[in-house]
Amino acid sequence: MTQLRIRSAVAEDLPAIAALMADCGRQQAGVQWPPAAGEHLLVADTGEGGAVLGCLRLSAAIGLRQPRYWYHVGCVVHAARELDLFQRQRTLLLGNNHTGASELADIAWARSGVPLAEQALVLNLLVQTAMLLMARRREAFASHLVVELPGLRDVAGQAPFWQGLGRQFCRRDPLLAREQFGDDWRAHAAALLPRQTVYASFLPAAAQEAIAQASPAARVLQEVLEAAGLRYSHHISIDDGGPVLEADVDTLGAVMASRVWSISLRDAATASVPMLVAQGDAGNWRAVLVQAAVANGKLALAQEDMARLGAGEGAQVWAAPLRSEFGPLSGCVAARA
Repeated sequence: MTQLRIRSAVAEDLPAIAALMADCGRQQAGVQWPPAAGEHLLVADTGEGGAVLGCLRLSAAIGLRQPRYWYHVGCVVHAARELDLFQRQRTLLLGNNHTGASELADIAWARSGVPLAEQALVLNLLVQTAMLLMARRREAFASHLVVELPGLRDVAGQAPFWQGLGRQFCRRDPLLAREQFGDDWRAHAAALLPRQTVYASFLPAAAQEAIAQASPAARVLQEVLEAAGLRYSHHISIDDGGPVLEADVDTLGAVMASRVWSISLRDAATASVPMLVAQGDAGNWRAVLVQAAVANGKLALAQEDMARLGAGEGAQVWAAPLRSEFGPLSGCVAARA
């Protein structure tokens, strides 16, 4: 069983998080520290003093302090039966549709030299832990969860979608603007963008092709999120046209299957199943993947798993079964050691 664990980030993790951001091609200068109220910054590591392999920020509600903007991707039909004409047009309409939703953001993970299956394992544990925490404190989070996937960019880091649409109204370079203002720069840029419906067919071909297309480097993240229950919301980011995925929180498998348990010591001979088990409170979460069994109404864990979780017999934990198709972690650990 892998020694990977998910925990709340501490200040000492910031250099490792910055390195992960760079590995994922993020141009902005790190994440906000300390996390704002209602936010949880999680990291995946390999145990005490081990390598940090991934990070994720969970926000309880977005767009309530600074408006957030997306394009809704719609369709309009122009038809004239008498002339035997029927034309379908893809449209873009600027709006704030996901205001108040919970969000997974600042997702970064070790990629260089790490097999895709092992990247997927790290991402899956981060995403499932975030969902487990939402279930644990359900009243603190919104009814919907969203994730913005990075869109297509060229070798210079420029987004064809922005070059074809946004740049016509806002001349500021998106990479420099994000470096200076963080993600809030998009709220300022949105004030210059058209409020009227935009016909996608008026955009350059490269911009049209980029609509709702995730970066190839983010495909593994997209697959993990879709396996967890998120789907394309027919919204895209205003800067690179990347797709926004969404889900009704109460329909997510990890949320529906999670529950509180009292833990006990597991007999090594007892049949077990993979479980994600979390303990803690705001700012001090810890979750581990374990082989667990149900015995006498309790969740039975091995002694070493209790130690990794930082919990003893009788402690109350929150747990859910975990899909285990993402493979072993051994190569990933070796690559980051």
